[in-house]
Amino acid sequence: MRALGEAGEALAEDSAETESPAYLYWVDAGELKVMESWVYTEIHRPLRAVPLLRDVLSRYDTTHTRELALYLSWLAIALADANEPEEAAATAERVIMLSGAMTSDRTAERVRVVRERLEGYGDVPEVRAVLDGAA
Repeated sequence: MRALGEAGEALAEDSAETESPAYLYWVDAGELKVMESWVYTEIHRPLRAVPLLRDVLSRYDTTHTRELALYLSWLAIALADANEPEEAAATAERVIMLSGAMTSDRTAERVRVVRERLEGYGDVPEVRAVLDGAA
């Protein structure tokens, strides 16, 4: 989290008059939000991850299908961590649909991770449908 904070500060202070870290070449405020939301998802902080992911996804270019599927997979995990299995299942359906439309080992792995995370909610009908492949 410290590194993300430092990156945010560097981004805020970036100007033609200052020496910028090399990573600012490809990092903008949107990319920093993506990284921050991923970190919060990975450390199981859904109350922080979900709003960030929803914000990122609301403005994301849907033509970038692979990245969209990856970011949605993080949202599905964060929703499951927030004890919102129905919403997690609906998001997982989108991940599965997008992943099926492309050849990507990374998105296929994320589908596996999302399904595995949802298994704890197998008694919820929407989740059961995703796990059974009926979604």
